[in-house]
Amino acid sequence: MDRDKFIRLLNITKKIILKSLLVVIFLGGISFIFSKVILLELLKNTEMKVYYYTLPEVFFSMVELSIFSGAFLSFPIIVILGWLESKNFVDLKAKDGWFFCISTIVLFYAGTLFCYFVVLPSGIKFLVGYENEMLKAMISVERFVTFCVTMVFAFGITFELPIILLLINRKGLVKAKTLAKGRRFAVLFIAIASAIITPTPDVYNMMLLAVPMYILFEIGLLLMKINETRQKHC
Repeated sequence: MDRDKFIRLLNITKKIILKSLLVVIFLGGISFIFSKVILLELLKNTEMKVYYYTLPEVFFSMVELSIFSGAFLSFPIIVILGWLESKNFVDLKAKDGWFFCISTIVLFYAGTLFCYFVVLPSGIKFLVGYENEMLKAMISVERFVTFCVTMVFAFGITFELPIILLLINRKGLVKAKTLAKGRRFAVLFIAIASAIITPTPDVYNMMLLAVPMYILFEIGLLLMKINETRQKHC
C-alpha cells in the first residue's frame, strides 16, 4: 500500500471511530435511564441474586451496563457507517457490501441472543451448582455485569466467523480446499480461542462457545466453496 492510500485509509478509520464513539455515547446515555430495568431483566433471565460490597459499586455497574448497551444498540449503525465511509476505498460492489453489512448485523445479534437466552442461564446455573449448605455463592453486582456483558459480546463477535472466512476467501488469502484439509488445526484453534474468550476456566462454558464456533466454521467453509464455484463461472 502506497503512502497516499495509507493516509486515506487512516482518515477513513478516524472518521468511523469518531462517529461510532459519538453514537455509542448517545445511545449509552439513553440506556443509562433504563439501566436498572436492564439489570433486573438480566437477573431475572439468569435467576441470580447479587450483592454489592461498596457504596458506589451499583452506580459503576450501571454505567458499565449502559456503555455496553449503547454499543449493543449501536452495532448496526456502526457497521453501515463503516461501509458508507469506506465503500469508495474497498474493492467491493454495492450489493456485496450491503450483503456483508446485513450478514454481519444478523450474525452478531444471533450470537448475542443465543448467549443471552441459552448460554448465560445454562452456564451460570452450572457454575453455581457447587452450592450446598456449607458453600454459598455471594456474587457481586459488578462481577456479574462484567461476566454477562463479556459473554454476550464474545458470542456476538464469534458468530462473525463465516463472514470473516468468506472475506479472506474473496481476497484470495486462503482456499476452501486448504482450510478443509486443516480441520484438525481449526478444531485446536477453536478450543484455544474458546478457552481465551470465555471469562471462566471451566470446560462447560468453553464448550458452549466451541461447539457453535465449529458449526460456524463449517458454514464459512461452505460459503467459501460457493464463492469459488461462482468465481469460476464468472
